[in-house]
Amino acid sequence: MPSWNEIENQINKEIIFLSRNIIPSPYRQDDFIKCDDCIFRQIAVLVVSGKIKMTKIVYANNEIWQENKYTKSLTSRKQHGAFWHDSLIRIIENYFNQNKHKTELEPAMYYGRADLGIPFLNLFIEAGTINLYKLRNNLINMADCRIIVVPEDNYFIEFNL
Repeated sequence: MPSWNEIENQINKEIIFLSRNIIPSPYRQDDFIKCDDCIFRQIAVLVVSGKIKMTKIVYANNEIWQENKYTKSLTSRKQHGAFWHDSLIRIIENYFNQNKHKTELEPAMYYGRADLGIPFLNLFIEAGTINLYKLRNNLINMADCRIIVVPEDNYFIEFNL
C-alpha cells in the first residue's frame, strides 16, 4: 500500500496536469464551489483513486477529427471565441456523422449540458473552456460514459467513467 506522502505526490501531479491542460470557464455565477484549485484536487483524487481514468490525446490541427473543409478554414483563425467554438463543434459533429453515428447538440448530462453528444457511444464532448464545477459534478455522478474536453486544436482530455 502506498504511503500518504506517495498518494499526495500523485494527487499533486494530477492537479498540475489538469491545471495545465483544462481551460476553466470564466463564468461561474451558479457554482457552489468557486475555487479552481479545490475542484482540480477533487478531480485528481478521483483519478488517483481509480474511480475515473483520464487520458490526454495529442494531435495537430484537429487531424484526429479528419481533414476536411472545416479544419482547413480554422488553421488560420484565432483559437477560442464563438467562431472557433462553433466551428470545432461542427468539425467534431461532421466526423461522427461521417462515421454513421447520430449526434445530439447540447445533450443533458447529470449537471448541465454538453456541447455535443453521441448517444450510441455514451459520449459527451465539451469544446473550449469548461465550467469546472459542472465537470466535477458529472465526473462524480455519471457512470459508464466518456466525457471528452477539447480545449484547443492540438489535444483533448478523455475521462472514462
